[in-house]
Amino acid sequence: MKNKHTNLILIVSILSLFIFTGVFVYFLNIIKNKNKHTSVVISTLENKIKEKENIKILEAKMSELEDINNKIGGFIVETSRIDTFVEYLEGLESSNNIDVLVRSVDIPKNEMNKIIVGVMMTGTFPDVMKGIAILENSPYNIVINSLYLNKDIAKTPNSVDPSLKEKDIISSDDPLWVASLSFSVLSL
Repeated sequence: MKNKHTNLILIVSILSLFIFTGVFVYFLNIIKNKNKHTSVVISTLENKIKEKENIKILEAKMSELEDINNKIGGFIVETSRIDTFVEYLEGLESSNNIDVLVRSVDIPKNEMNKIIVGVMMTGTFPDVMKGIAILENSPYNIVINSLYLNKDIAKTPNSVDPSLKEKDIISSDDPLWVASLSFSVLSL
């Protein structure tokens, strides 16, 4: 009877060992699968975080590039917006006591990205020279092709516009100078 009892204990022990080993392997596989799943989720999450950071960096760079593009756009005249550039040139007269006349605006067909502009400035010598210096140092990429500076014959009362007030008429004591210049400006 002892032998039967011992055999039964041995069989139950071996069966329980197999069952516990099977359960252990089963739970070990579950844990491995959960770890794999968790590591894939963590990896995906890290990639998403990196993508989000890269998008933020890209947005910051895009805003910087937009600012740089706007600055560059201030140096280059767009052929579709030449009127703005001509207004800028004519605006020189109000702040510098000179008359500015834009005589010509030419877009040569044989040269790309260039506009040739002809301008005539009239005023006292210091004012005309100041206007030329302001034009040379303007934010646009201007290259002066030719510049002619002449002393004009004093205005006679008949040549003065009757609508001008007395303070607007330059006295004959200050001789008038005429600057005729042609320059090219970079364009899109």
